[in-house]
Amino acid sequence: MTALAAGVRAFTPADYEGWVAGTNRCYPDYPFTLAEVRHQDECFDTSRYFFLRLVAEEGGSVVGGVQVNHRPGRFHPDRYSFDIWVLPDARRRGWGTRLYDAALGALRERGAVAATAGAKESMTDGVEFLRHRGWVEVKRDWESRLPVAAFDPAPFASASERVASQGIRIATYAEELARDADAERRLYELVDQVRGDVPAIDPATPETIDEWRPRWTGAPGFIPEACFIAIDGDGTWLGVSNLERPLEDPTFLWQGLTGVRREFRGRGVAMALKLRTAAFARASGVDHIKTWNDQRNRPMLSINEAMGFVKQPAWLALELRLRS
Repeated sequence: MTALAAGVRAFTPADYEGWVAGTNRCYPDYPFTLAEVRHQDECFDTSRYFFLRLVAEEGGSVVGGVQVNHRPGRFHPDRYSFDIWVLPDARRRGWGTRLYDAALGALRERGAVAATAGAKESMTDGVEFLRHRGWVEVKRDWESRLPVAAFDPAPFASASERVASQGIRIATYAEELARDADAERRLYELVDQVRGDVPAIDPATPETIDEWRPRWTGAPGFIPEACFIAIDGDGTWLGVSNLERPLEDPTFLWQGLTGVRREFRGRGVAMALKLRTAAFARASGVDHIKTWNDQRNRPMLSINEAMGFVKQPAWLALELRLRS
């Protein structure tokens, strides 16, 4: 890698606290704990996938950072995820440009085809920073939030009856794990199949159960009692919807994956699963559930809209093409 600009250097373990504090300050609605970031890093296989993290240091403190890496679950050897941030009171002093140039230089050295970054449309400085440098919007996701205290399940009373009449039951992963030693493998296989249909820039690529586990059953925020499984009468696991707990902020729950095997779609399974997540969230006393959906994913958006999820400013996926 070429020489770094003054004040920009490689991330070290001593920077974890500064990195987490900085990202949480820049994105207060999406907090992470030190334990969560360390867990993600420990589970990232740097022997197989590229990972680069740089920080900007001013006066002995971390004021910005950039991370560039492969996406293991949607792997392409020449396509990368790109995330950059600078503390609000340290902006317009050149730190963003220095971090950006260093990371982009590393990608060019690797012969990268493209990089993709995310920016919330309401955070106009970040959006303009990327667009000014040639990044182009390629995808748009609604962030939506369900205020669980106001959610009324009464209009959906027949949803559970509909799936039950088809011989389908809804169970939690915790319940199935207690009775089936093979439950983790079943969940892995279900997720592996349905995630391929989640709208994304890059297609899903195969991953082993050992690669999958740290992001699911082994993740710090995974809730076995809030991972709901739709199971057919013959024992087939046919759908899943789960919630995840943010360790830094107990006021909300993340909506994880909601997906149903193709041959079982259109039968009310996704709605029945989502209703169970709403009931769990309400019983947990949290304020709301947060979720994201591609704006082209009309079937899932329709479910969320019917349940009362409120749309927030969209998240934009922007891409920079480095070569054809």
